[in-house]
Amino acid sequence: ISEGSLPVRYLGLPLLASRLSHMDCKVLIDKLMSRTSSWMSNILSFGGRLQLLASVLFSIQVFWCTSFILPVSITKECDRILRNFLWHGIGNTKKCGNVASKVCRPKDEGGLGIKDCRAWNKAAIMKFGSWSWRNILKSRSVLEHKILYEVADGNSFSLWFDPWFFGESIAGLYGYSVIQDSGIPTNAKVSSVI
Repeated sequence: ISEGSLPVRYLGLPLLASRLSHMDCKVLIDKLMSRTSSWMSNILSFGGRLQLLASVLFSIQVFWCTSFILPVSITKECDRILRNFLWHGIGNTKKCGNVASKVCRPKDEGGLGIKDCRAWNKAAIMKFGSWSWRNILKSRSVLEHKILYEVADGNSFSLWFDPWFFGESIAGLYGYSVIQDSGIPTNAKVSSVI
């Protein structure tokens, strides 16, 4: 067997030993561009282009989004290609479409259901673990500032294990020995000490 070198491709994706670069993603951009230029999109209606975008083009980028943390420049380029295809019928036009923000809302809210590539990439990487686990853990900070705890009567919070105490759990802050020393059961609720 002859010695090879990275990157190699498996299922169309690059296998890398380092961070994904802009050049590694050129295949994704080229695939999107070839699809948008190969279709007879000038004779398609807006609805036809929207259907192709939702079923084919978005699937190509989702395949990459669920496998890698894409560089920001690539996600912007993917959005640009899809936007240009939807509004003008080709992916490499220099013209811009006047897009209202409600177009990107879900269909049940009156939008077209088109998803932003960057947001989709962040959501997709939060559900798997791999070489990018450290970056996934960094994305927790996006959500932790959005969580608010309201103790109220305390019947729905575990005294020891829920993060009701300044965003931390008692057991997490002081260890399990504080549970044993207190004599209060491990299944106690916050209401038991209010």
